[in-house]
Amino acid sequence: MALSAAELSLLARRWVFKQEWDFDDTPTEGDIGIYAKALLVCAKGDGVISREERDWVLGYFAAFCGDAAQLAELADYPADDDVVDLVTRSTVIDNSRGALIFDALRACAADGDLAPGEVARVKQAAAALGIAEDTVERLKELYFQERGARAARNALLYPGGSPV
Repeated sequence: MALSAAELSLLARRWVFKQEWDFDDTPTEGDIGIYAKALLVCAKGDGVISREERDWVLGYFAAFCGDAAQLAELADYPADDDVVDLVTRSTVIDNSRGALIFDALRACAADGDLAPGEVARVKQAAAALGIAEDTVERLKELYFQERGARAARNALLYPGGSPV
């Protein structure tokens, strides 16, 4: 049974949303595009989106959606929009504010370091979205716990390092 490109994209999107968030359904491509833009705005809190941050967001978006036209738009997106304006364009994204902040922390850490300045800019975006600073701190702790668990798992599975 051969899958069309659209069927393959939907299969991948369903798998990723189930794996990442335990969702039984998926947002629309439009909602995912809004989320990706809001994520880039959060990552640009200091005025610059690093190559690693943009690559992380583009890769994440590609895994969730894979729409080539939207990926091309995001590759050049200046991320100058107001994060609250973006988030409130979609009920799904508006109800995903905490996930957006968690993903912003992950995007900011894409270069291997989650610097204090990056955390401060994510906290600013979170405050604009009505998310308390202590919630951001708890999300940051969860991020580090997940990163540690992944490293421990990989050390057991691949004691000699990555096979590729």
